[in-house]
Amino acid sequence: MKLSNLEFSHTKDIIKNHWIVYGLTIIAALVMRYFCRTNDSDTLTWILTPTTRCVSTLSGISFEYIPHMGYINHFYQFLIAPSCSGSKFMLLTFIMLIFSFLYQIDSTLKGIIWFILSAIFSYASTIFVNSIRIIASIYLPIRLEDLQLIHGFLTQDRLHTIIGSTVYFSGLCLIYILVSFIFRRIVLSTGFSTIIAPAFWYMLIVLALPFLKRLYNNEWDGFAWYAALVALICFSVTMLFRLILIPLFHKPGHEKNV
Repeated sequence: MKLSNLEFSHTKDIIKNHWIVYGLTIIAALVMRYFCRTNDSDTLTWILTPTTRCVSTLSGISFEYIPHMGYINHFYQFLIAPSCSGSKFMLLTFIMLIFSFLYQIDSTLKGIIWFILSAIFSYASTIFVNSIRIIASIYLPIRLEDLQLIHGFLTQDRLHTIIGSTVYFSGLCLIYILVSFIFRRIVLSTGFSTIIAPAFWYMLIVLALPFLKRLYNNEWDGFAWYAALVALICFSVTMLFRLILIPLFHKPGHEKNV
């Protein structure tokens, strides 16, 4: 009972210190959700343009802007459309950074600073991670088609899902590990030994919410394969990070999970 009272008191302190930030986060998430749904590239130039420039810098591929459609490369016949903006990944990253780390901050002012830093970092990391995904989406299908590997199970749609899920979930895990490492060094003296948080948020946004939408609309065409593929990729990436990367950042004796 004592432990429950302490936990309740701690929760009250968190809400008291950070209710402004949590409220701002909900508002920001609703605004970002609007951008996730738009199909007009003119509304998304704030993220499409820097992403395209990053893709061009990393790959050497040039793009031409077509109003309301996006950036196109005619040689590769590839369009960086509104659906390629990465706005959903930005929303996902932002929510993860707020809800996974804010409760560890001990003052309202620091919480507001973390809110601003989370927004900036989510934006910058989305541009880079999404650029990697776009480059992979340009070159990998061409290579696999040359090897005559895109047939049967490996369709273009499934390859798109594999590339997107692998790059985005890996990027989310790397962001979480990096921020956890910084928190351990600067904010706390505790480490971490799992990456439950990015797995939870990714599965919530990418699978759980679409599942509820399909349940409401009774639309299940292709969802089983999609869900199984995403779950398998997330499990594989999680195991890879757990076995290889996390031990590099985790110090023995610091067992608290973030």
